[in-house]
Amino acid sequence: MPNSGKNEGFDYLDKDALPIWNTVKQAKFIHRLFSSLQVFLGAVAVVTLILGGVGVMNIMLLSVNERTHEIGICKAVGATTRRILMQFFAESMTLTLLAGLAGMGIGWLLCALINLLPKIDFFAGMIVTPNTGLTAFGFLTLVGVLSSIYPAFMASVIDPIEALRYE
Repeated sequence: MPNSGKNEGFDYLDKDALPIWNTVKQAKFIHRLFSSLQVFLGAVAVVTLILGGVGVMNIMLLSVNERTHEIGICKAVGATTRRILMQFFAESMTLTLLAGLAGMGIGWLLCALINLLPKIDFFAGMIVTPNTGLTAFGFLTLVGVLSSIYPAFMASVIDPIEALRYE
């Protein structure tokens, strides 16, 4: 046996000298590849959600700043800190939930349109399960809650006298 490798010009101990299709190796490689891709896309999704939360928080802080005089009037006529807090919290959550529903609708529509295209070998299409959609929506809601706490708190602790002087 050792002579046959020498006669053909390769080392018989070299595993890459004769290509052999190993389906177990290939299946493990594909599994690692898709697992890595899933982790990467999950990380991209988390970063995107965090950036969206920062955007919601900035919009709400801008809203608080623009409505300082209005907040002062509300407090002067008897609105409680809790009432102001809940008003801005509700506005922020409405903004987050409407944007989330619109994003999910657009995402499902794009997946459906891609699935209408002619099928490519080894591509099952864009599969979106309800579990995936509900998980994404849950994380979106969590980010919305967390990003709305600070602006709502800032609106609720405004001093009415200072707010009435604010222009």
